[in-house]
Amino acid sequence: MKAIAFAVMIAVGGVGVSSLADLTQNRPDPVVDGTSTTIAFDVGTRRYNGTDLQAAQALWAVCAATVSGDTTAPAAGPDGAFTVSVSPAIGTNGRKRLLGCLQDSTLDRVQGHVVSVASSD
Repeated sequence: MKAIAFAVMIAVGGVGVSSLADLTQNRPDPVVDGTSTTIAFDVGTRRYNGTDLQAAQALWAVCAATVSGDTTAPAAGPDGAFTVSVSPAIGTNGRKRLLGCLQDSTLDRVQGHVVSVASSD
């Protein structure tokens, strides 16, 4: 009886570990040529020794490395948000990495906030 209970615990534990590994694993996204993703974000600063544009450029320089493809430099929009694009478009995993980087405390005294993310064909 103890052997059966032990075997069941091992099986359940193995399934749990396997499921957790699948959920947390970082996999590359499929590449679709001719597509792009446009990201709009703003920045908040606290005692930052520069302009908002410089803060956005510094944050993007770090976070652009989390995705593959060609990226543009941040361009300031009329609403105060900065727009960048990535070609080819980023997938679900790349989007999670990029948004996490932009919105985490990646740089001292600079905090990003993603306004929108849109992919096009």
